[in-house]
Amino acid sequence: MKLTLTNKSIILVAIPLVFEVLFVGVLAFLLNQAEQEASGVFRSANIGNCSNKLIKDIFELSAISHAEVIELFTSNGYQKRIETIRTDLTDLKRAAKGDPQQVAIVNHSIDAGEEAFILIKQLQRTFESGNALGAIDQLKQLRGELRSCMQRMISPDLIQLAQTEKQRAEEYHQKQLASRQHIQWLLIFGLILSAAITVFVALFMSKHIVGRLEVIINNNFRFASRMPLLPQMGGSDEIANIDNTFHEMAIAMSEAKQKEKSMIEHSLDVICSFDSDGKITAANPACRNILGYTEEIITGMNLRSIIVHEDIETFNSALLSAISGKTEARVESRIKRKDGGAIDVLWSIHWVDTEKSFFCVGHDITARKEIERLKQQFMAMISHDLRTPLTTIGNYLEMLEAGLFGQLNDKGSHLLRVAENNAHRMLTLINDLLDLEKAEFGGLKLECSSLKLDNLLDYSVKSVSSLAAEKQITIDYSPKDLTIFADAHRVTQVAVNLLSNAIKFSPQNSTIAIKVEQNNEMATISISDQGRGIPEHLKEAIFERFQQVEIADAIDKGGSGLGLAICKAIVELHNGKITIENNIHGGSTFSFNMPVAQANKISIM
Repeated sequence: MKLTLTNKSIILVAIPLVFEVLFVGVLAFLLNQAEQEASGVFRSANIGNCSNKLIKDIFELSAISHAEVIELFTSNGYQKRIETIRTDLTDLKRAAKGDPQQVAIVNHSIDAGEEAFILIKQLQRTFESGNALGAIDQLKQLRGELRSCMQRMISPDLIQLAQTEKQRAEEYHQKQLASRQHIQWLLIFGLILSAAITVFVALFMSKHIVGRLEVIINNNFRFASRMPLLPQMGGSDEIANIDNTFHEMAIAMSEAKQKEKSMIEHSLDVICSFDSDGKITAANPACRNILGYTEEIITGMNLRSIIVHEDIETFNSALLSAISGKTEARVESRIKRKDGGAIDVLWSIHWVDTEKSFFCVGHDITARKEIERLKQQFMAMISHDLRTPLTTIGNYLEMLEAGLFGQLNDKGSHLLRVAENNAHRMLTLINDLLDLEKAEFGGLKLECSSLKLDNLLDYSVKSVSSLAAEKQITIDYSPKDLTIFADAHRVTQVAVNLLSNAIKFSPQNSTIAIKVEQNNEMATISISDQGRGIPEHLKEAIFERFQQVEIADAIDKGGSGLGLAICKAIVELHNGKITIENNIHGGSTFSFNMPVAQANKISIM
């Protein structure tokens, strides 16, 4: 039968409890028996004493001479002796109460006594009348009747009753002595058995509970010391369950450590630990592939010794940041390989205070850094080798349009305008790409100042007024006196871009609404159109590079798909946010916010 620790505890408590109940029950029975025997001794002794006293008093009264009778009548002593005998009879009847046969014997003696008392009363009256000699003669005549009454008072049954109760009292006394002896032995036996049960319970607790708990404690020490655990204990109680769970946990943790070790050993990134002095204390096999050092060689080396000299200060700052901030520190540095080459590594560094060590993961970003360098070279090439010639071409085209090189026919003028538009479009695309790159790499700087928002929006509306007039679109804007802290050129760039998009995608004879609100420390500018709206799945993607709602928009509507990406970058540089929501009755609303001048508490770069 499977017993839990609770069941075993209940049984352990129940064993001495049951014994105590049985012991108290037996003891109570013996004490009750002894009490009954003591009561029997008292009753028998009381009946014997009362009987003996009655017999004694009657014999004394019957042995009185004639002269003594006259003397007792004179002193009223005879009446006192009669009252004493009556009291003896009453006491005897009270002592015999509960036994009808004994009560009948006593009642027979009382009846005989009352007859004798009547005769004595007659003698007393004769004496009190003054005839003492007559009283003596009358006593002589009544002596036979008085003797008969006294014989009936002290009947053989009464004498037998006294003898029987005396013998019974002796028997009760012997039983009482035996009961006391039994109780004494029972107490000694109970004490011995109680001590034996206590020792048994203590041994059981020590072996099955305390001893098993010591196994748990020992296993805990072994687990912490990475020693094999003791074999699993049997049973199904709570301690056995704890031991089973402990073994399962140890197995699970061992498997987890094995998996962790396998992951570290097969990781493509460098995983290592080093102390506060920079001495490497452990490293994974990836060091061989990425750095060219085996684990044995790199262990014990100072990490700073293989970092390119120019990056050591930055690396040390990251270490201090990890210690002080108690968080992950990320830093890029160049590492000198064993073969003399150098690679770029992105380090994620953690400081563990209890170990007084740094734990870090190094990811090889040499390829990414090379791509970034190529990208920067490409952007520099675009800026120098494309933008400059396009600007020159644009200038020549403007000169041709002005007639500086002679007049063109209609076809030539048309082709000139097409070339001029394409050159302008390409130049705009190049400028947009450069702006995005600057924003991404921190090269786009803002020149912020306190600006009247109405002036910026008014200028933006005028900039797109010709486009709006072509489609007969009305721009509804109610000026609001609000001052922002921003870069005038960049805010205008955002507003013109959003207004241009709204005009492109709005139907003819529609309205574009501009709304300005102040929300705490930010001014929110909303531009709503009546166009087709933006599908829900594109609300986030529309702000990415080269994204269009429809593929044909780039051809039909024009544009490079960079405008919204630039708007997002500019707004975020102002610590703001740009969002889009579809209107209930069609169209969409683009909203962006800018810091209010008097509420500006953040340094904007």
